[in-house]
Amino acid sequence: MEDFNLVVKELINKNIEEINLPENMREEFEKTAERYVKNGNYLDAIKVFVLTKNKEKLIETANLCLKENKPYDAFHGFYYSNDTENLNKMGFILLQIPDIETAFKAFKKAENKEMIDFIEKNF
Repeated sequence: MEDFNLVVKELINKNIEEINLPENMREEFEKTAERYVKNGNYLDAIKVFVLTKNKEKLIETANLCLKENKPYDAFHGFYYSNDTENLNKMGFILLQIPDIETAFKAFKKAENKEMIDFIEKNF
C-alpha cells in the first residue's frame, strides 16, 4: 500500500494532463485519492482525480475546498474539471484576495470575455 502511494505521489508531480492511466488501475488510484481527501490533502486528491478523469470527484473535492477556505485548491479542482460556472465564481473569489493573475486564469478558462477584458484594461 505504501509503495503504491509512492508511485501515485511520483505520478502526480508530473504533467498530469498528459498521463494516460490504464483502465485497470483507476479503481486503486480512486481509493488513494479518497484517502487523500479524508486526510485533508485536497490538492493531491485533485491531481489523482485528474489522472482518473473523474470530473464529478474533481468538482466535489473543489467544493469541499471552498467550504474549508482553501481557494487555491478549489481553483485547481474547478480548472481541471472545466467547470465554467464555478471557475467564474472562483475568479471573483480570487479577485477579493486579491490574486489578479490566478483570477485571470480562472476567467480565461471559463471563457468569460467580459472579465478578461476588464482585468486586461485595469491591471
